[in-house]
Amino acid sequence: MKRFIIALIVLGVCVEYTFGKNLFEIINKFQKRTKLRVHCYSGNDDLGVQYLMNGQEQHWRFNDAVFHATVFRCELMHGYEFQNYQKFEAYNSKRDNDGIKKNVTWLAVERGLYKIWNHRTPEFMYPWL
Repeated sequence: MKRFIIALIVLGVCVEYTFGKNLFEIINKFQKRTKLRVHCYSGNDDLGVQYLMNGQEQHWRFNDAVFHATVFRCELMHGYEFQNYQKFEAYNSKRDNDGIKKNVTWLAVERGLYKIWNHRTPEFMYPWL
């Protein structure tokens, strides 16, 4: 079993709910009662579909891949039959200059998505489509 886990870490991303040096999270911060559908994935891992009600959050801790970039993309949806959506890059291990690397929090609100990183003020990133 140890060899299998070590092989996963060496060959790709190791996604854990409580372990790893990197973190990204998504928080439903809608003012009105709104169910948020969250689907995040990378080239190696599909984190599945989560449903977050107001105030709920989902976070993932993981380590970067050794031989290639670790990139997680997410699709968030809400509204009647989840008609409002946004697809975006939630984490990229190769980006240092725009703060998408390391620990990132994404806030979903009525206007769209905000990013918080390095303890900064939330920055508006994407409107709902």
